[in-house]
Amino acid sequence: MRSLRAAVRGLVTYAWLPDGPPRAVLVARTPYGAAGHAAEARGWTAHDVGLVVQDVRGRHESPGTFRPYAEDGGPDGPALTAWVRSWTEAPVVLLGTSYGAHAALATATQVEPDGVVVAVPALGLGETARTRGGVLQLASRLGWWLAHDVPRPWSDVLSARRRDAERALDVASIRCPLLAIGGAYDHFAHDTTDLCAHWGGPAELAFGPWDHALSGARRAGRTLAWLDLVLDGSPPSSTGRPLTATVHVDAAAHEQWCASLLVDGREVAHGAAVGRRITLGPVLDDGPFELRLATDDFPRYARAPHAPRPVPDHHLEIA
Repeated sequence: MRSLRAAVRGLVTYAWLPDGPPRAVLVARTPYGAAGHAAEARGWTAHDVGLVVQDVRGRHESPGTFRPYAEDGGPDGPALTAWVRSWTEAPVVLLGTSYGAHAALATATQVEPDGVVVAVPALGLGETARTRGGVLQLASRLGWWLAHDVPRPWSDVLSARRRDAERALDVASIRCPLLAIGGAYDHFAHDTTDLCAHWGGPAELAFGPWDHALSGARRAGRTLAWLDLVLDGSPPSSTGRPLTATVHVDAAAHEQWCASLLVDGREVAHGAAVGRRITLGPVLDDGPFELRLATDDFPRYARAPHAPRPVPDHHLEIA
């Protein structure tokens, strides 16, 4: 395995390559430390696949100020892709997990790669700050902000909005193959499945009973199998999506409700919303289901600032 360290637009970048010409190069941008991917790179290069990882601006070895989820339209991702293409003729595949998926998609909408692989995608500031129903995910956001010493004002989180409709239009214009890996117990399960649904090119969804850590998902094996098909000119495309659970609540439009769907006491879907409709899932289980609905006992989201209210009439729909 060959390795090098470079600066691309001033950002520290590590590249690990097989001894011979690579049959593909995976390119990732991360806020979590590029240098730490050396062990992962040994696995990829053993299959003649190169790996390039860059510290995003303001993180670890890269200079500047870190502004979370501000990669859209920025020049750093396209510059990194151009740099990789300047020294290899191998296909360039953008790779991203969690925050890295945001960075990968921000690049893919500007510079058409040869493929994109995302896992448990955290797609934007609004998408991580709020549920689809508009509920602020205060505990998870505050913890992430503090853990990574983010200087961006907390008011940015409170005012962030989701960009689901805009992103659907953006990714519909991308024609290269996509592999999206997600889990039913991940916070961003909906974003994973919707990304595949709106993708403009061949899109394969690998979805299972996994959480954000994707333990047991065999990410590398799935990626290599997908990459083999892409390089062979026959990229796979999923034909179906997991079922989605929806709770319809007979309540006032301004009220917040949190819902949890369980099978044998084990949570299989969750959601929260302001209004009369709470979207849960996607759901992999067949039931029978137990549904819990409350105002403030749902641990993933901010507690309501008012006393618990009686649970109104509601019903579950799975389709």
